Amino acid sequence: MGTIFLSYALKDGQAAAARLKTELEQAGFQIWRDIEAMEGGKVLKTQLRAALRAVDAVVVLLTPAAVVSEYVEWEWETALTLEKLIIPLLISPCEVPAELKQLHYRNLTTEQDYVMGIISLIRDLNSVLANDGSNREPFENPQQNKENSDRSISVGGNSERSILISGDGNIAGSSNNVTYQFGKNNTKIDKAKNIRIGDNYND
Repeated sequence: MGTIFLSYALKDGQAAAARLKTELEQAGFQIWRDIEAMEGGKVLKTQLRAALRAVDAVVVLLTPAAVVSEYVEWEWETALTLEKLIIPLLISPCEVPAELKQLHYRNLTTEQDYVMGIISLIRDLNSVLANDGSNREPFENPQQNKENSDRSISVGGNSERSILISGDGNIAGSSNNVTYQFGKNNTKIDKAKNIRIGDNYND
């Protein structure tokens, strides 16, 4: 299972980091975030460096405070030195650092952008971790899809709480307004109205 390091500024990125942590954990990833993982009485950067060595990827939450934060800059620069995968996420409008502009980043500045961006982010992480020889099985398994091409997906329960969608080769997650699904057959659900509003929902 892949482990993801969240790099963000406490001043204006804490809520977004908490939400993203929940989304990625629901998708099957382990998350390293300073609030839960830092130990008292130990040198801060020593702990951060050890965590960066151990994770599979670093997700940088770009906000106005993050792009001027010495610690956030140190984290992604250290990750670059360690040759870790870095995926920037634009959480709120700001000037993206020149080094990160060279990397393709996901725009999550609006709710619609967020849903599509999370789908793309999880796809990116799965693709890279699978290619790196991780033991973790990617969400879309071509052989599995071939063997189960005639199988469908079912959603049960109150859609506001139904983030688990049954079916072969499929994983579901949840944002504030929709439940979204990864896999061969994709379903979009309006949680506010508790109705299914579309199939083959993918970018």
